[in-house]
Amino acid sequence: MQSPELFGPEKIGVAEKAQQVRYDRLPVNAHPALQIDSLAQVRNTTAMSLDSIWNPGPLASPHSNLEGDCQACHAGDFSRVKDESCTACHSNMGLHVSEKTQPDTSFEEGRCASCHRDHKGRESLAEQNKHFVGANCADCHKNIKSVAPKTDTLAVADFAGDRHPAFRITVATGPESSDLRRIRMVTNTPVVEKTSLKFPHDVHLDPKGIDSPLKKVVMQCSNCHEPADTKTGFKPLTMENHCQECHKLSFEPALPDRQVPHGPVNAVLSTVEEFYSYLALHPEERNKVNAQRAVLRARPGEKEPNRSNLANLSGNPRAQAAFATVELFENTACAVCHEVKAKPGLGNTKTSGARMPQYEIAELNPAHPWMPMAKFDHKAHEFESCDSCHKANKSDKASDVLMPAIEGCQTCHAGSKPVLNKVQSNCGVCHEYHIHNKEVAAK
Repeated sequence: MQSPELFGPEKIGVAEKAQQVRYDRLPVNAHPALQIDSLAQVRNTTAMSLDSIWNPGPLASPHSNLEGDCQACHAGDFSRVKDESCTACHSNMGLHVSEKTQPDTSFEEGRCASCHRDHKGRESLAEQNKHFVGANCADCHKNIKSVAPKTDTLAVADFAGDRHPAFRITVATGPESSDLRRIRMVTNTPVVEKTSLKFPHDVHLDPKGIDSPLKKVVMQCSNCHEPADTKTGFKPLTMENHCQECHKLSFEPALPDRQVPHGPVNAVLSTVEEFYSYLALHPEERNKVNAQRAVLRARPGEKEPNRSNLANLSGNPRAQAAFATVELFENTACAVCHEVKAKPGLGNTKTSGARMPQYEIAELNPAHPWMPMAKFDHKAHEFESCDSCHKANKSDKASDVLMPAIEGCQTCHAGSKPVLNKVQSNCGVCHEYHIHNKEVAAK
């Protein structure tokens, strides 16, 4: 008989009383299977459920709330984790080879757990995700045609030297999302994509500055390109936030702050028509405008503007509206940045601008990443100037794809082997294993 004073009270056998987990001792983010009735405050378990002898180690931090509920991942006694258990939560993880191209390859997807091994500590999965690559990628990709004979992907063994092919860029060949194509860069050959936008980066980045309505301004890339919440992206550019301070959409010289909306053609035409119709019906307002009407009218930055004939048309509101429309679309605003085409006939008869001169603005390409299959962190490169990678100050067309060639990246990044004064870079630095649906680029 053991002495209670030395060894504590004699333990009660398992058959006599089941083990219990106190509710107040569970973590606040405990798995729902462990959540119990707050009145009972306990959860009956099997005798072996808390036996650490079967636990190979602590779960990674994202899975720590599953500790104590082995069957959340292990569906069966002493069974390894099946992929279905992983995808029950990680449903958005894509395959390595898309289902469309899988039949043309001999590649077989491995088990999730063959790469992602849990029970190795709180930070284990995070570290594995950073270093999952090495020779494993090159095992297939150094002779990719033997695995996928029909692939457009070229063989790659490392990032150093000529062991990695030139980058592929996704470019637009038209305004539809289905018009995206991937093309491979060629050394010293500029990449261009079809676009109806007119924008000279070199003019806006002139180190001497450019004329604005108030003063000469020296612009920087950051004036337009503001980092988004993602590591790679930037916030969308808008006319109102990034252009209109200089490129005003004014149409009446006497009231330069009155502007048309940057939107559908019908809305622009209706705005102009209604303005001059209002003046025709209100003589006192028309007289004020005639008294203040400026003779000169020009695009922002023009030193010798064209003379306006609006003052000579003051007795004809429709003629004034038509004249202002032509100036707006063909000379002072729309045509500066867009491809504009005049259209014969009436416009939308449900709008007030139906009898105005009609125009068509060419559609813009959909916004898209040029390298959708690559990872890139601008924050990690913030010590570099923008023009060290993007030669925007030498670009005079919006069709220029201002992405760096592989030779530019290789000036700082080595391959998988360490090189003095270079960043050791394996495949995982720039590439993901899983192809997410949103990242699948058009062929």
